[in-house]
Amino acid sequence: MRPGALIRLTWLLVCLATPATGAEQPPGLSADALRFTVANAEFTLMHEMGHLLISELELPVLGREEDAADQLGFMGLFLLHDQQHDAAFYAKLMDVADYWRLEWRRSERTGTEIPVWDSHALDAQRFYNIACLAYGSDPDRLDWVLEVSGLPVERALYCPEEYQQVAHAVQWLRERLQRADSGTPRHRIEVIYDSPPSHLAGGTALLEKIRASGELEAVARKASEAFDLPRDLTLRMTTCGAPDAWFNRISGELTLCYERIAYFRDLAGERPKRRAPQPDRG
Repeated sequence: MRPGALIRLTWLLVCLATPATGAEQPPGLSADALRFTVANAEFTLMHEMGHLLISELELPVLGREEDAADQLGFMGLFLLHDQQHDAAFYAKLMDVADYWRLEWRRSERTGTEIPVWDSHALDAQRFYNIACLAYGSDPDRLDWVLEVSGLPVERALYCPEEYQQVAHAVQWLRERLQRADSGTPRHRIEVIYDSPPSHLAGGTALLEKIRASGELEAVARKASEAFDLPRDLTLRMTTCGAPDAWFNRISGELTLCYERIAYFRDLAGERPKRRAPQPDRG
């Protein structure tokens, strides 16, 4: 998928989750807030695609599947952006980490009971895991990640090894399970768009723009062409009544909710203020 394609798609989805005003940029959304929203929408899609691949390709998983899907989602961002190791890309990675920090802090602030029995890692753990992988991907340039995340040196020392382990696993997956031929895939991922929530002004027109962009189809096509999927699958954009996303291994349907994009947009205003990373060195 070409660089920036999913960014344009997510911009349209952000607009769809925002009452229409005719402005070029979603109202009240700064460039940093838009980047936060886009980054987390991308990560959500890549995370759920991780679940899809684990299930459909019967990938062996040691440990929790949710941890593996997080790692596949993280590496998926590198593949989406052609491994563009620049300050803007690393800021996006930290936007993903910061989402989990915001959820962690919100639970502490509201006194929400944490379901320690859940199959997902705790929000605080997911924050540090993503920050560790980001730092480990280029430790010579990313000292600022340690500063803004508070990642202790006891963990940071091993982050390059953690990143290399994940990168190796994804490379192994690509080398051994990619389709051997370049012909038409036996099975594909079909993209379906349900109507957006009725309370969103201009939703129908924006949905048509999303369809016309073809960007979500590009993600589905790339996965269909890269791997020999055992059956036809579905990627559905729909109204869920809650900010969610999931892959149903029985029906073979990956669901992305309009409300989840809106939730990222709303949460963007709570992002921690941080010093901008220094430009890349030489």
